Amino acid sequence: MSRAPFSAALIAGGRSTRMGRDKAFLPWPNQPLWEVQVEKLHSLGPDRVFIACRGDQEINPSSAERVLDPPDEDAGPLPAVLRCLRAAGQRVLVMAVDMPLVTAALMDRLLTHEVGCCYSKGGGIEPMLAVVTPEMIPVLEEEGTRSGSMQAALSRAAELGICQVLPVSDEEAPLLLNANEPRDLPLLLTKLTSAAGQQPQHDFVAVEEPLEIRVEGRSVAVVMRTPGNDRELAAGFLVSEGVVKSARDVLEISQCPQTTDSKGNIVDVLLGGAVVNWDHLTRHVFSASSCGLCGKTSLDSVFVKFPPVNSALQISAELLWSLPRRLREAQPTFDRTGGLHACAIFDQKGDLIVLREDVGRHNALDKVLGHGLLSGSLPWSEHILLLSGRVSFEMMQKALAAGVPVVAAISAPTSLAVDFARESRQTLIGFLRDGTMNIYAGKERLK
Repeated sequence: MSRAPFSAALIAGGRSTRMGRDKAFLPWPNQPLWEVQVEKLHSLGPDRVFIACRGDQEINPSSAERVLDPPDEDAGPLPAVLRCLRAAGQRVLVMAVDMPLVTAALMDRLLTHEVGCCYSKGGGIEPMLAVVTPEMIPVLEEEGTRSGSMQAALSRAAELGICQVLPVSDEEAPLLLNANEPRDLPLLLTKLTSAAGQQPQHDFVAVEEPLEIRVEGRSVAVVMRTPGNDRELAAGFLVSEGVVKSARDVLEISQCPQTTDSKGNIVDVLLGGAVVNWDHLTRHVFSASSCGLCGKTSLDSVFVKFPPVNSALQISAELLWSLPRRLREAQPTFDRTGGLHACAIFDQKGDLIVLREDVGRHNALDKVLGHGLLSGSLPWSEHILLLSGRVSFEMMQKALAAGVPVVAAISAPTSLAVDFARESRQTLIGFLRDGTMNIYAGKERLK
């Protein structure tokens, strides 16, 4: 079927930092995602291609026209869509930059209709892959300042008969995925089976990238982590290092923007008067995802002094045996990748307070600690910490920094972790699974 003339627009100015970096610059696989998406749009033969972005984004396409967001605008994608539509003066195929799996076939189907057009997904409208027309401008303007405005505008246009809503099949629905968190980013791989041979396939892997932690502009550590909850990670790192003890010790935690030299994987913490021992804090080599102590020159240097726990918490074995199942049920990323550790805080009733996942055990725990600090919940003197992996000395030290009296793990502890638990009056439980557990320290807390 022939198509009427059209332009195309890529919406790339989102300010979300849940990915740990600007989503427009995610590698897919070897190019920034925005470049890949512009190439997709060009493959359809539009009259013009626009890319709506912020002025501070280093996006300088040779094959597209930039349409800049105002510096103070934080109103979602609809105003950017309107600017591109007015600049084009004709219908525009709009696509969000964070939809990496969208195919040319899905976009082409929208373009075969005379009116505006969009897809329905999961019972609702997918707002960020659509064809908008000049006829829709009044509706877009009317909805422009409301929450969920793009979706509402398309719904209203459909009611007025100026936008057609197309269903997608079960096989096509995953192609409309919006990558809002690292766990949403699939990887293209080759699957080899004896029956079918080689076949391309999208699958999910645990994301691992470096994060530089700065304190008042000074670099103190580089950790390999799963992007997401980076502010919590930085805060928890400073809790476990003994630098901060409460939320008032932190004035601000900011994520540095994407630049040519940085993917945005930098977090800077501005302290509220805390005194920093820079010689103790600064790590001169990076910390790998498997080891939170890399860069420490001696074991003695990691014995940050925290008082032993002072808690009257009593718990039952039955409650402890119920926690691994609850942990597993709350691990969405592990379900997709099988490659992440989890740390979780439960209260004395067994209710889940917070859970974080990461490729690094110590990072996951730092994120939990950071959540506690920033929410004003520390110390957790009446709570239980559950770890999906083994328990090292450092994990016990971090738990002590948060005042946690009971540390339980599905795997084993190290000898130094056991020694630490006994000295700090913490209960340490390992191999918590299938109605069994090993109590290495603090058995008096079990009733």
